[in-house]
Amino acid sequence: MSSAEAAVVTIEAVQEKHFADLARLQKEFLNSKMMCCCVPLGVFANEAEVRKAFHKCPEMMKVAAVALVDDQVMGFIQVVLHGMPCEIHTVEKDEAYVYMIAVDPDARGMGIGSKLLEWADDIGRQRGCEKISLDVLGGNKAIGLYERRGYVAKPASCLSLPAMFFFVSCFVGLRIRPSGSPPYWNYGKDIFMVKKL
Repeated sequence: MSSAEAAVVTIEAVQEKHFADLARLQKEFLNSKMMCCCVPLGVFANEAEVRKAFHKCPEMMKVAAVALVDDQVMGFIQVVLHGMPCEIHTVEKDEAYVYMIAVDPDARGMGIGSKLLEWADDIGRQRGCEKISLDVLGGNKAIGLYERRGYVAKPASCLSLPAMFFFVSCFVGLRIRPSGSPPYWNYGKDIFMVKKL
């Protein structure tokens, strides 16, 4: 076990001092997604946008957390509850929705994702939610983590399929399965996953 793997991971609520690191993590996370098939979504991730989003809805900071390793932000999670702005999912009254989870590529495999998801479960329970959900693109290695944490893939409704095709193709980009990636038939397809709390 390397010294990085042995490091202590702590989870704490997002504060303004974390905004620059959140922008960095969001940029890394979103740069792997494409808008209109050619522009990385991360082009829009910056500290000013992070600040603007949290100032627009201060309640969002109460349901966002960072993972710290040696006082460095190495992961981030944003939960959305019913009534909070969420442009990609309609959050139900009894639901907590994981809007974004990102872990620094250099810190993967240290249990940061699991700790952030555990924190999100606790937030959902504290707020009286009966379930927690998230969306993930097919082929994402984190699907196994979500399944181990109790998430189950739900089939898309026939009404959501055209909208999701539009979102995935225009805002995430039509994806070609990279060489060496698992041969999922749904590589790049949105998968909605739910877990009971």
